[in-house]
Amino acid sequence: MIARFGDGEQTCSFCYLDDLIEGFVRLMDSPDELTGPVNLGNPGEFTMIELAEAVKELTGSR
Repeated sequence: MIARFGDGEQTCSFCYLDDLIEGFVRLMDSPDELTGPVNLGNPGEFTMIELAEAVKELTGSR
Protein backbone atom coordinates (compact mmCIF):
# COMPACT_ATOMS: atom_id res chain seq x y z
CA MET A 1 0.00 0.00 0.00
CA ILE A 2 1.21 3.48 -0.85
CA ALA A 3 0.46 6.17 1.74
CA ARG A 4 -0.22 9.49 0.07
CA PHE A 5 -1.97 12.80 0.49
CA GLY A 6 -4.61 13.82 -2.01
CA ASP A 7 -5.29 11.73 -5.07
CA GLY A 8 -1.64 11.29 -6.07
CA GLU A 9 -2.09 13.25 -9.28
CA GLN A 10 -0.10 16.23 -7.95
CA THR A 11 3.04 16.75 -10.00
CA CYS A 12 6.59 17.58 -9.08
CA SER A 13 9.80 18.08 -10.99
CA PHE A 14 13.27 17.39 -9.66
CA CYS A 15 16.64 18.97 -10.33
CA TYR A 16 20.11 18.88 -8.86
CA LEU A 17 20.57 21.45 -6.11
CA ASP A 18 23.92 22.51 -7.60
CA ASP A 19 22.18 23.31 -10.90
CA LEU A 20 19.47 25.32 -9.16
CA ILE A 21 22.00 27.36 -7.17
CA GLU A 22 24.03 28.02 -10.34
CA GLY A 23 20.82 29.24 -11.99
CA PHE A 24 20.17 31.63 -9.09
CA VAL A 25 23.72 33.00 -9.29
CA ARG A 26 23.49 33.50 -13.07
CA LEU A 27 20.11 35.18 -12.68
CA MET A 28 21.50 37.56 -10.04
CA ASP A 29 24.42 38.38 -12.38
CA SER A 30 22.15 38.99 -15.37
CA PRO A 31 21.56 42.47 -16.84
CA ASP A 32 18.84 44.60 -15.23
CA GLU A 33 16.93 44.48 -18.52
CA LEU A 34 16.18 40.80 -17.98
CA THR A 35 12.66 40.68 -16.60
CA GLY A 36 9.76 38.34 -16.53
CA PRO A 37 9.39 34.89 -15.12
CA VAL A 38 12.42 32.64 -15.35
CA ASN A 39 11.95 28.91 -14.90
CA LEU A 40 14.93 27.41 -13.09
CA GLY A 41 13.32 24.03 -12.65
CA ASN A 42 13.21 20.89 -14.71
CA PRO A 43 10.42 20.72 -17.33
CA GLY A 44 9.93 16.97 -16.78
CA GLU A 45 7.13 16.42 -14.28
CA PHE A 46 5.99 13.26 -12.53
CA THR A 47 2.83 12.56 -10.59
CA MET A 48 3.31 11.43 -7.03
CA ILE A 49 1.76 8.08 -7.99
CA GLU A 50 4.39 7.63 -10.74
CA LEU A 51 7.15 8.48 -8.28
CA ALA A 52 5.84 6.06 -5.66
CA GLU A 53 5.49 3.26 -8.23
CA ALA A 54 9.07 3.83 -9.46
CA VAL A 55 10.39 3.68 -5.88
CA LYS A 56 8.43 0.48 -5.25
CA GLU A 57 9.81 -1.13 -8.39
CA LEU A 58 13.40 -0.07 -7.78
CA THR A 59 13.38 -1.23 -4.16
CA GLY A 60 11.35 -4.41 -4.70
CA SER A 61 8.91 -3.21 -2.05
CA ARG A 62 5.30 -4.28 -1.81
